Amino acid sequence: MMYVREVAIELSGMGTRRNWVANFCVFIVLFFSIPAQASSQIEAANRLIDNMVRDVENYLLTDSGDISKRTEKITKLLDTHFDIPGIARFSAGPYWRAANEQERITYTQSMREALIGSITRNFDQLAGLRFTMIDSQAKGSRMVLVRGTFRDKAGKRPPVSVGWRVVTPHPASAKVLDVEIENISMLVTQKQENIAIIRKNGGRFSALIQAMKRRQQTQ
Repeated sequence: MMYVREVAIELSGMGTRRNWVANFCVFIVLFFSIPAQASSQIEAANRLIDNMVRDVENYLLTDSGDISKRTEKITKLLDTHFDIPGIARFSAGPYWRAANEQERITYTQSMREALIGSITRNFDQLAGLRFTMIDSQAKGSRMVLVRGTFRDKAGKRPPVSVGWRVVTPHPASAKVLDVEIENISMLVTQKQENIAIIRKNGGRFSALIQAMKRRQQTQ
């Protein structure tokens, strides 16, 4: 009887140890899967910013001042590295849901053209700048903030801190959603301006589209 009792205790202990080992393995998998996912996000975001900065540097080296060629390069840059549909949705605020399908399409196209025009006109200001990445932080499961500094190689202009908010639904499809300059979000600022325009015009989303088109015509 003593032998049977000892065996029973030993078997019971083995079961406990098996459960403990199984639980420990589950814990290890869960514990390390979160940093791995975050690491994958961060790597994708860093790679996107590195590629974008390299593209800008190459464009600056080969830029002849021809506006049509510059516009073509800027268009490719935006379409490759920026989440244009996401920027359009966010910048319209709550009024995006009230807009019909055609208004959404027209607004997205107008906003894209406005961005291309603005960058093309101010492209020369990027000459002589060097971007240095400081750090990157995962913001939830779908966003990474990549922070860095633009410095003038000649030292004639003060350094500017920049934060790139990169959406990372999948590492292969990482895109820039927002740019923060000296901790001021360009997307949030644009959203506030857009909402003010719509509210001033009785909540009509079409008023925002008309305002953007008028602005483009005067630039």
